[in-house]
Amino acid sequence: MSLAKKGRFDDHSFIHGFDTSEHGFNTEVLTPNNSRQRLLTGESSNIQLLDKTRILIIAKEAKKRKRSFKTITTKEHYQYGDYKFAINSKKSGCYTQILNALVTQTLAMQSIYKRFLFMRFDLHQGSFTPDNERITTFLKRLRKRLIYRYGHTKFGYVWVREESKTKGVHYHFVFMMDGDIVRYPSNIHDQVRQVWEDMGGTFHFAKHHYIDNEEKLREAILHGSYLAKTRSKGNRPDQTKDYAASRLKFKKEI
Repeated sequence: MSLAKKGRFDDHSFIHGFDTSEHGFNTEVLTPNNSRQRLLTGESSNIQLLDKTRILIIAKEAKKRKRSFKTITTKEHYQYGDYKFAINSKKSGCYTQILNALVTQTLAMQSIYKRFLFMRFDLHQGSFTPDNERITTFLKRLRKRLIYRYGHTKFGYVWVREESKTKGVHYHFVFMMDGDIVRYPSNIHDQVRQVWEDMGGTFHFAKHHYIDNEEKLREAILHGSYLAKTRSKGNRPDQTKDYAASRLKFKKEI
């Protein structure tokens, strides 16, 4: 049985980012208070009661919060199908949605390539940006460079946005490519550095893995699970994503 078969591959619904917006209603505008109006019928008390009930119902609906899609695990392992991956959940815990994206895209790469490069790096920028347009631009430019050098090959990635007082807005990346065509990770480092530095940022390499067996897969997931930590996330406008991932599909075995 291949490594890919052990995972649960039928769930491709990824939630990208967390919506924490809230919208309320001004009940005084939507429902006028008729308590001061004198009615000529004997039903005035009932009508006023209905009005007050209506105000109460609308007020309750206005206070409803949208359900948060954030779920946090503080366990030392993350269960995915038949896999039980060790994760770095110390101190702050990990978001399970980001873990799911990381594991799914890594296993998708494993189903496509018998050996692939899994590398992690960080991108820092000098100023605050309210959205992630710079990362969209970065990925487009990097993809263009890599296709020019290696041809039309598949790329897998997961990135997360973080912001702290000491580091400002920065991004953590996991990036994956076919390990048979990328023999030297330094070539990818150079391409990433050139693209990001041309955009005014700084590049920091963390570590890489060449995955061709289950042991190396588990090592990479443990290393990559750092992206899912809850610390420093959520410091962004409501409509800005905390993370995103590629949408690789699993290769069907014949």
